Amino acid sequence: MRKHWHYRFSVKTKILAMVFSVSFLSIVLMGAISSYYYTESAKKDFYLIAQDSTARINHQLDRYFNQLAQSTYSSIAGPLPSNPLLGNNPESGMIQKWLAAGQHFNREQEALVEDILTRYIAMNDSDILGVVLRSSDQRLLYSKDSSLRRSAYSSVPWIHSPFSETQRVIPSYFHKGKVAAYPFITIVVPIHSPETMQLIGNLNIALSITEIQNILGQVQLGKTGYFFIVDAAGEIVYHPDVQYVGRPLEDTALDGIQLTVSDRTIKLDGEKILLTYNRSWQTGWNIVAYVPMNEMASGLDVAKKSVLYITLCLILISLLSIPRMFHWIVHPIFQLRHLMKRVENGDLSVSAEVIPGKDEVQQLNRSFNQMTRRLNELVHTVHELEMKEMHLQLRQRDALIQALQNQINPHLLYNTLEIIKSIAFIEKVPAIEKMATNLAGVYRYTTKMAGSTVPLREELRNLERYLDIVHIRFGAKFTSEISVDPKFMDCLIIKLSLQPIVENCVKYAIEPKIGNASVRVRAYEENGDLLIDIADNGSGFPTDVLESLYEKMRSIEDRPEPSTREESIGILNVHARMRLTYGSPYGVGIRSGEGKGSIVTLRFPKKDKGNSEILDKMSVES
Repeated sequence: MRKHWHYRFSVKTKILAMVFSVSFLSIVLMGAISSYYYTESAKKDFYLIAQDSTARINHQLDRYFNQLAQSTYSSIAGPLPSNPLLGNNPESGMIQKWLAAGQHFNREQEALVEDILTRYIAMNDSDILGVVLRSSDQRLLYSKDSSLRRSAYSSVPWIHSPFSETQRVIPSYFHKGKVAAYPFITIVVPIHSPETMQLIGNLNIALSITEIQNILGQVQLGKTGYFFIVDAAGEIVYHPDVQYVGRPLEDTALDGIQLTVSDRTIKLDGEKILLTYNRSWQTGWNIVAYVPMNEMASGLDVAKKSVLYITLCLILISLLSIPRMFHWIVHPIFQLRHLMKRVENGDLSVSAEVIPGKDEVQQLNRSFNQMTRRLNELVHTVHELEMKEMHLQLRQRDALIQALQNQINPHLLYNTLEIIKSIAFIEKVPAIEKMATNLAGVYRYTTKMAGSTVPLREELRNLERYLDIVHIRFGAKFTSEISVDPKFMDCLIIKLSLQPIVENCVKYAIEPKIGNASVRVRAYEENGDLLIDIADNGSGFPTDVLESLYEKMRSIEDRPEPSTREESIGILNVHARMRLTYGSPYGVGIRSGEGKGSIVTLRFPKKDKGNSEILDKMSVES
């Protein structure tokens, strides 16, 4: 009765509840869909803008570093060796000379190289903090007016790293791990010998991070969004919060950020964050754009408020309009109900007023009028139904007569086989006499109608008759063996379950070898069930045929119906009957290998005739 609970309420209440429910669900669905698409659109716009911004920032930084590196070329080469007006210039090629053999320079010559480095700082960007010249034999030479103390260079990563064949940009940090501070950037410029073109040293230019701050400060991402830089090793090079600088991402509050997918949404401290980045192939740095989701989807709150206002308006309109609409719609139904009560009392002369149109209630009125007319007609059709019932009984009698007639046909076959047996006896042909006797026994066992289960003893007796026929056919080449413990002989199994399987072995394993093969039958107990193995040493099932057979057996398990195809007489037919009789896991199992023969296993519940009668009696009593 729970499924009819709605009948406890009036039609008016149900219509009101349905209108409110549909309206509410429609508004919620509209709000959810609009919120989803608005959010996705905002994310898409952010990714487009942020990707463009990060790519521009990377381009500006790469160009800035390249320009600084190129500005060193003239200082590295120095002025021309001689000038007609100025004479010989002692600064010409001094940097290459120091790198090649600076260990032999006196202090005056080293001071000249320091002046070249110091002059480069004065003539170029004010962001340059200092310049260090590093030779291949680990000698260092510093510019004079460096804004960094020489001790600041002692912990920079390039001091002890191998020489760079290409231009590199390396961040270095003050007091890393103790006091948070912005790094200075070192541009490592390779210097090659003009004679041999081999690497002879590096020019290391230390820069403040001011230019990076200026470039990143030109772009805004909402109110609290920002850009930060992470190097290839995962350490933060630049961040608006100085305490993050020089620390790995996983050691900060940003540990949820993984720079593996460019455009993604992550959750940090319960807040959704939009994240994208762009990697520079020159520096290996990742320019990361970071902005809270609620800043990019600020219009979502407006949409939610709009949905709420629309919901309130619809509820108010429903409360005012539904009662009037209910009377206008339901009144014709009440009239029809009154007419139906009159019909219930036996008055078939009533008729409802029908107004042409597509109104469903008027269609009900029309159907009501047709119903009353048909009731009168049905009274006159009762006699016709009685005649049809009589005809049905006659057809059933004819079917019974036909079934009795069909029972005569086996007697013709039995009589014919007896005649063949008698002639074979008279003519002294024992093989034909034995074959006729066995064939008659097999056919009589097959057509016997009593019972769907038989003791294993009877099934094996019928199988032996069939095997005798096969032995007569193939002679001594064919061998068979039935090995069954006598304790299993009274166990009940499906009738005609063994002979079809053995016949299948003869057809597909014995005949292709012209009888030069064998069949073995054995029975054993496993986990309280009776298992019967039928094995042959034929060629086995091909893989595709075996897979097809498995598939057909699985389809029988899903919907076990007798098949009319030829192969169902064998394995499939037996499997289907076993599943219909016993259910899972009982049925047929197959193990086969190409060229190794096959083993077909039949699993039955182990019960004998006595146990079966007791179980049947208990089932009837319950």
